[in-house]
Amino acid sequence: MSDLDETLNRLERAARTADVPLDAVRARVLAAAAAEQTATAPAARRSRRWLLPVSAAAAAAVIAGFLVTGGEPAQQQQALPPSASETTQPKVSLLSAKEVLNGAADAITAVDPPLAPGQFRYINTHAWYQRGQTYGPTADNPDQPLQGYTYLKETSREVWIPQDQQQEWLEKRGWLPGVKWLGGTVPQSEAPEPEAIDTDTGERRGVCGNFFPKANPTKVCGDPNDWDNPAFYDALPRDPQAIVDYLRTATAHRGSAPETMFHWGVEMLRTGLMPADLRPGWYRALAQLDGVKVYDEAATLDGRTGVAIGIDTEAERRDLIVDPKTGEFIGERTVAGPKPHYSWIKAGTVLGYSSITTKVVDGIGQT
Repeated sequence: MSDLDETLNRLERAARTADVPLDAVRARVLAAAAAEQTATAPAARRSRRWLLPVSAAAAAAVIAGFLVTGGEPAQQQQALPPSASETTQPKVSLLSAKEVLNGAADAITAVDPPLAPGQFRYINTHAWYQRGQTYGPTADNPDQPLQGYTYLKETSREVWIPQDQQQEWLEKRGWLPGVKWLGGTVPQSEAPEPEAIDTDTGERRGVCGNFFPKANPTKVCGDPNDWDNPAFYDALPRDPQAIVDYLRTATAHRGSAPETMFHWGVEMLRTGLMPADLRPGWYRALAQLDGVKVYDEAATLDGRTGVAIGIDTEAERRDLIVDPKTGEFIGERTVAGPKPHYSWIKAGTVLGYSSITTKVVDGIGQT
């Protein structure tokens, strides 16, 4: 939990209350949209193309696409006329985060496939994380502003979990070639690119996922509080309000601000181990948090597109990205707020993301 605690430490504790869409306002907007469609119905034989407005959030999605490819962003496909079924549905931009998450919860029909003897649950995390250096004030110059620089670095982590979790697990960590300059108080030419440390690479095996047996605290096999243990998720409530209460208690040591609770909830989703029967209630619980908003209608991670939902703070925003049609959890990302932690980071910059894929495979090491 040390990495999570360190991340949570950076969050702003003050809850930010977002404008909640009013039902009456939404009804008028949808009625106006329906009226426009009715008025243009006689001209249906003419070819019309519907274009979505470009927003700052959409620009952030393009940046994320650039990070995935490591080169030029893929060209956007030309917008096509909506089908008859699409014209009867409101656009995502007219929906609240609560409506999107509740709709995603309703869409989850998948059942987790059971593991047969010899099979493994395979979890692949493709991520871009911040790496760099900072230089704080010194005793001789306490008023000196923070100095430093920041890169985004591409990484991967693959885990194979056996049917009997008390058997041996396999983990592979990769230091991938992608790197992107985010800025600094020195020119990029004077800022060395990040280099891998021991824990960034390599293959490790361990019973119950204990890949670092010398770590403190020691990982205990079967620990009911261990996020790697299926029994942990079995014990969690399924009722949305009870989940909200759980998140509030779990983050009490961090102030239980809505953004902290949301962050904690996303961290648990990104383990890739949350069972399908828990995710609907989980989405509905996150939808209840104050300040949750839709920030991007078409956020793309590794070729999968979903809706980005988050809670904004001055420093940064954590986004949950979900496919509203299937309820699939695609991944998460962090975007700089209006006052980023570092002065050299521009507001709206994608500060990192991770894309999570899970499968069942027939042998350890298979993908």
